[in-house]
Amino acid sequence: MPIARLVEYKIALPPEYAFDLLMIIGNTNMFMPITRPGSIPAPRIPSKYSERIRKLEDISRELGRVLSQYSIPPPQAPREVKVGLFSELLEYALEDGEDLLTRVRQYLSSIEGIRGEYERLRGIVDVVSAVGEVVMERLRHFSVDIVPIGEEDYNEFRNAVVNYGSEVIPVKVQERLYVLVIYPEWARQNLLNVYKLFNTAPLELPAGLDLKSARERLVELEDKLARAEREFREFLLKVSDRAYSIIDISEAVMRIVRQYTESAIPEGREVGEKMMQMVRSINELRDRIRELEAVHAALEYMVKTGLELGGLSRLRSRVFVVRGVNESVTRGLMHIRRDVEGTDLSIIALIEPPSDFDKSSLGREVYEISQDYIANAKSAYELTGRELTDLRARLRELEKEYEDFVREFNEVSAYGVEGIDKVSGDVVTIAGYVKEDLSGKFDDMLSSLLTKLAVDARVRKESKVAYIKEIDPEKAPTLEEYPKPIDAFKKITYMYGVPKYTEVSPVPLTFILFSIFYGWMYPDLGHGIVLSLFGYSLYKSRYKGPNSFLRSIFGGKYSDWGLIFLMAGLWSVVFTFVESGTIFGIEVLPAPLRLVHVTESNALEILTDSVYAVLAMSIMVGIAALLLSFALKALNAYRGGERDLALGFYVPLFFFFLFLVLALGSANFVPFILLAEQTTLFKPLYGVFNAIKGLMMYWAYATIAFFAILMASMMHFRAKYRGVPGFSLAQLAVEIGAETAIPSLTNTISFMRLGIIAIMHAVFTAMTYAWASSLGLLTPAGIAVLVVFNLLIILGEGFVAFVQSLRLHYYEMYSKFFSGAGVLFMPFTLGLRWVTLSIL
Repeated sequence: MPIARLVEYKIALPPEYAFDLLMIIGNTNMFMPITRPGSIPAPRIPSKYSERIRKLEDISRELGRVLSQYSIPPPQAPREVKVGLFSELLEYALEDGEDLLTRVRQYLSSIEGIRGEYERLRGIVDVVSAVGEVVMERLRHFSVDIVPIGEEDYNEFRNAVVNYGSEVIPVKVQERLYVLVIYPEWARQNLLNVYKLFNTAPLELPAGLDLKSARERLVELEDKLARAEREFREFLLKVSDRAYSIIDISEAVMRIVRQYTESAIPEGREVGEKMMQMVRSINELRDRIRELEAVHAALEYMVKTGLELGGLSRLRSRVFVVRGVNESVTRGLMHIRRDVEGTDLSIIALIEPPSDFDKSSLGREVYEISQDYIANAKSAYELTGRELTDLRARLRELEKEYEDFVREFNEVSAYGVEGIDKVSGDVVTIAGYVKEDLSGKFDDMLSSLLTKLAVDARVRKESKVAYIKEIDPEKAPTLEEYPKPIDAFKKITYMYGVPKYTEVSPVPLTFILFSIFYGWMYPDLGHGIVLSLFGYSLYKSRYKGPNSFLRSIFGGKYSDWGLIFLMAGLWSVVFTFVESGTIFGIEVLPAPLRLVHVTESNALEILTDSVYAVLAMSIMVGIAALLLSFALKALNAYRGGERDLALGFYVPLFFFFLFLVLALGSANFVPFILLAEQTTLFKPLYGVFNAIKGLMMYWAYATIAFFAILMASMMHFRAKYRGVPGFSLAQLAVEIGAETAIPSLTNTISFMRLGIIAIMHAVFTAMTYAWASSLGLLTPAGIAVLVVFNLLIILGEGFVAFVQSLRLHYYEMYSKFFSGAGVLFMPFTLGLRWVTLSIL
């Protein structure tokens, strides 16, 4: 089968070694981890890794920012890195990253120093050149700052500084705005705080500034800055392979961490504590319910018998409900006793009991009834009844939560609930799936890893590998493998949904029908060749030039879509020889079902014989496609374990649809016979059509018979599966009516769109050719019309044919048999782009 068989592994290891396991399986691209159920607590990241991982992430982020800022391209060839364990990979990246980042920071510090001096001097020169030397006059008890500021912040900045007795003069030089701030000496500290608030620093105006010398110095600094930037960029280009490898490793490490937190199952102490807490909550709730049941029964007895104990309010009294009364204790006390009929409970009211009386001595189980309950037994009875209902519902929820937790934990745990005590320390399990024919290679990898880690006694004692060959098909992910041309059509199928592990995948069906439907609706040799060439370019081209738009389309990302368009274009060429015989609307080829003809006077002639034939064929193909869909529905139910439902309901449903369509076709409601009889092209089949129409009553009787079978099946399954989760009688009724009876008319006729859109395409191309011919086919005007409108038809009709082919698959066919509720097999991968990781 195209859907590959999988096996399940459960691998238990100490947490720090789980990172080694994830590194290795991520590098082999064979293992799909199972996501940890939400009820199971997440494991802690080992402390020996957490700080180092955070540090590596910081290094990677800073290096990435610098590489992006200086537009450093990634290396052409990946850097090879050889490690044995995850800790070695982490150490390698940290050491190399810290060394490289130190060099980068040295360069940046030098550049920032030069840039700071250059910006300061440039600001001073710009302002002095703009306003003149008057600002240089020495002012007693006043100072002048030059403050660079953004134009959008100027008004707010001016209002802030004038509050401290300052005056401001804005100076704009080219696109830069500076503010001269003249202020008294006492306000300097306050103004420095304002500058910080606006994220700027003042350029102090020096005395005795030589403008000519300053400009010369400015040129020197500019050259020095450019030289430093150039040297730094050359350095980055030289070490780009190191920098990108560190970023790559950091991202891979974070993927490992995320996968660990998402899939690792804690064993031993953590799970044991959670289970004990859940059991304590359940037991406490059960005790409370047992107490409340006893009190509720006692209150019910008091209400029914009219027993009034509230009259003892002048005396100090306590009322208890007791199970298993200790007669020796009550004998020496003033009390009232009533035994509750039909139970082993007794109501005992103690009058003036000793202040230090121990109520537990009254019997095996003793519960005291509140005096508020005694005062109004009827209201208390109703109140305790409602509380009991709520508590019992809560108990059922807790018990189900506990059962679900145990079930889910046993499904993914290597040790299971029964083996919790076997784990002395922290252990986690990584559970997941491997393709069956790769299990031998995976076993060798695991054996090699565990041998390497066996130097640790905990690994020898607590590591465990469980191998499960027969996995639950309802939970297994789907892995489909096909030849490349068929595999490309997973793109279309998976847009609707992923097939379940037990389902018959519709990918091969899509491969066969999608392109045929497309070509049927798009029959023109020229258009088909253009579409095929475009598809081939998408499939083969790997554009790496400077144009980002072309790089995004022809960079290989859409290669699968290229194969789809290539196949669709080829079938357009095939249908050219059936329906149109045209190249860009020009009739040059033979076509037995030519739909439109352009006469010598450039008039359009609709060839009705061909039109009727194509429409009739469209409905016939639709009937065959829908019958196949109903057959696949029965097969999927059978493969999914619902064999009685498949044979007892879906097989009759198939025949119900078949005979209903034949009956409706005989009566011309499904007009494939009516249309076929309007054309001489189907004359050889007239006898068959007459025979079908002659049996119309038999088709009707057969339809009624199978409808009766379906009704009987519904009643049978209703009785058999009453109360079974997942079974729905209403769903079966919908499948008979909305998914079979109605589609026998609507969905079959819907396939007429194959012929209708083909006719539209033929008309548009013929109109374009006729118009161009009327202008002179080889004149500039004729060529322009032919080119422009054929391009519009290629884009517009090509899109319409694509959408309609999707609709016929998704709505008319997939909805009948395909759930699309599967999970795609996606093995965990490190996603390395610039590193080739070799694990020793």
